[in-house]
Amino acid sequence: MLASIGAAVLVAVLFFSFLLSSGLLHERGAGIELPSEEEDAPQVSQGGLILTAQSVAEIDINTNNAQKVISTLIRPDAYSCRIENTLYFSGGSATRFCRRYARGQAVRTDTLNASGTVESTLLRANDTAYSWNAGDRSYYKGAWGDFSDDASAMLPTYEDVLQEGVKLQDAAKQDVDFEPCIRAAFEQDGYRCVYYISTASGLLKTASFYEGDTLVRQVTVSELQAGEPGEELFTLPGGQSVLGEE
Repeated sequence: MLASIGAAVLVAVLFFSFLLSSGLLHERGAGIELPSEEEDAPQVSQGGLILTAQSVAEIDINTNNAQKVISTLIRPDAYSCRIENTLYFSGGSATRFCRRYARGQAVRTDTLNASGTVESTLLRANDTAYSWNAGDRSYYKGAWGDFSDDASAMLPTYEDVLQEGVKLQDAAKQDVDFEPCIRAAFEQDGYRCVYYISTASGLLKTASFYEGDTLVRQVTVSELQAGEPGEELFTLPGGQSVLGEE
């Protein structure tokens, strides 16, 4: 069992190390000050996803206003989705599959194999992290620290578009799988990044990273389900729930 755990950890470390060394996994910025002008920015509230999509639908998105519009999008408090993360390299590619469950201050990220079976789980409850491999009866517990929920799923943080100094090369509205999105292209850490951010969900829909004209990474979010995932998904091995932890 120790050997299997070690092998799984080694694969994850190698995958994560590649992302860190290549600059493809960005640390989320803090203290971003957005322009105060209100023109060409939709007025949205926590009222619902439809309001967000309808508000953006009334605006002509371009490089001058895309960042202000994106800053108004609201991530839902509760949802689930599937994340596919593919790295391309000379002679092949490697794909990591995850499933994300978010419910308030509890976020669970399952790492899946190619057939969709859960291999390992990382669960955050407020500032506490729990992790275990499939079938384990025990788990690791520690402080969450500065690690982000997006990073735990190898998911680009779309708020990268809002970081100080980012100049958009291209921006427009574009549907992806019949879902209204904002396309934003920009340079970061030597890569050309193209993000599609859903105005219906307030979440990243897909992202591509290019080195020159060569695609080196592709991330796709699919099977999005709005609403609270089941309570059973936020229990530890042994049945203890993390919901309501402070």
